[in-house]
Amino acid sequence: MAYIALYRKWRPGTFGDLVGQEHISRTLSNAITTGRIGHAYLFSGPRGTGKTSTAKILAKALNCEHGPTPEPCGKCRACQKINDGSSMDVFEIDAASNRGIDEIRDLRETVKFAPVDGRYKVYIIDEVHMLTTEAFNALLKTLEEPPAHVVFILATTEAHKVPPTIQSRCQRYDFKRITVEEIRGRLETVVTEMGLQAEAEALDMIAIQADGGLRDALSLLDQCSALAEGELTAARVRQVLGLIGHDWIYKLTEAIYARKAQVALGVLAELLRDGKDLKQVLTELSLHLRSLMIYQATGTLEQMDLYAEPDAVLQEQGKFFDTEELMAMIKRLHEALAEIKWSPQPRITVEVALMALCNPTVSGAVTQAAGAAVDDGRIAQLEAKLSQMAAQLAARPAAVAAPAGTGKPAAQRPAASGQGTATRAAVPAEPMPQAEVVPITASDAEVWDKLLALLKERNKMPIFACMNQGQFAGMSDTQFFVKFKGVLMADLAMRNYRTLLEQLLEELTGRPLRLHCSGEDTPLMPPPKPVKKKAAPPPPPEEPSIHVDLDALPPEERAPLEKAFEIFGDHVVEIEDDKQ
Repeated sequence: MAYIALYRKWRPGTFGDLVGQEHISRTLSNAITTGRIGHAYLFSGPRGTGKTSTAKILAKALNCEHGPTPEPCGKCRACQKINDGSSMDVFEIDAASNRGIDEIRDLRETVKFAPVDGRYKVYIIDEVHMLTTEAFNALLKTLEEPPAHVVFILATTEAHKVPPTIQSRCQRYDFKRITVEEIRGRLETVVTEMGLQAEAEALDMIAIQADGGLRDALSLLDQCSALAEGELTAARVRQVLGLIGHDWIYKLTEAIYARKAQVALGVLAELLRDGKDLKQVLTELSLHLRSLMIYQATGTLEQMDLYAEPDAVLQEQGKFFDTEELMAMIKRLHEALAEIKWSPQPRITVEVALMALCNPTVSGAVTQAAGAAVDDGRIAQLEAKLSQMAAQLAARPAAVAAPAGTGKPAAQRPAASGQGTATRAAVPAEPMPQAEVVPITASDAEVWDKLLALLKERNKMPIFACMNQGQFAGMSDTQFFVKFKGVLMADLAMRNYRTLLEQLLEELTGRPLRLHCSGEDTPLMPPPKPVKKKAAPPPPPEEPSIHVDLDALPPEERAPLEKAFEIFGDHVVEIEDDKQ
């Protein structure tokens, strides 16, 4: 006789055999007992939790010769046919390969015929979410009003992909993940019936690796028992499943705690020599750190089973790190797990992650330095754009200057508000104060913060964006100092925004303050140098302002000029050409 896989041999045959789904088996049993049998059911839940098995049990319960009964005998002709898949009244349809509208049309035609042997025709549609939209629409009417002798059972692992119109016509049952204790209890029953000796730790490993699916657990047990040779040990299970093992994970954790990167890399190299998978190393290490984090918070791992470990180890290694460190380490390991999928050298990715865990201060400093470099790069880009705009403005004298020899200015530029026209006068440059630097007090810093807040409150966002790049450098009884990283922004504040800022400062402090802005290459208060007294040179003659009529310019020239006027002001002078 051909060998039958364990998950097929030990498939539940009655509602009482279902593991971990008592809420469903009890509900269906009561419905059959009271005669309240629905015409359509939707079974949803993770893989290997008993959806298809429950559908077959329900089919047997409805068609058993002693039924309908919540406890089908499994021995009558109808039950045996359903068990071996030869029943003419139970149809198992794989929606993944029969997902089109033609298959559903054929199904609609067959539901009209009466059952051959039993009381009900049962249609089990597995992975129903794979049906196309047209197929769902074709099934809709039949599913809503099927013949009295038809029962539909739809099974899916992704219920959110089933249209709401289909779900509303079904009784929905959600299958839950099976706990490690329930899986281990079922495995103990199976190995006892097989006459196989098994260590408790070996069964725990299989139950944890099954990830809530009993079918997966039976398949893993089937695989491990082939190497058992009469006794199933934890070492053989670890060998078959490619697990790392607690001892290696504990060594890695101790090396990380001791900041011994060489030891951690040595453990990794030895695991790779034994054929272990890099992903499995990171996964088990993150599970161990997760156990330490949960144990610190709750003092136990009950009801949170994911990585079985003794309490003695958790108590000892739980003192190595605090909760914030554990959370940061788990995050770093998950980042490495995502990176190795695309990395050309996955081993290097894992080694870098272990080095980062062993040297958290170095990795944090590198991250901060990288962030600072990004900020400096953004500021440099903004300054470069402003300089480029100024160069473009200077390179177009013909577009903004009056016609040569006329001496008559062009029409004035319209004001931004649309009411009248105005010309902005140039702000004369002022010499920097030569006094000593005033220390910054808490009250002085509060004035700076209030100034920025007031700009935002009054919706002066261009001025706020400019001043927010500056740094408060102190204030005296009559002066207010701000320092910028670039000279260009300091000149912009002094030229365009000074009047309004001084008004706001007087409003905040109650006394008139004179604003002084400077850049890095123009110190706020340069030290005085002894120089010989000499007559001051006469002031240069003020260049006449030229008025620009933006409306007379083509759009491609008007846009950059409007942006330049917004930043630098609209005081425009003619530049003479020195070329002969």
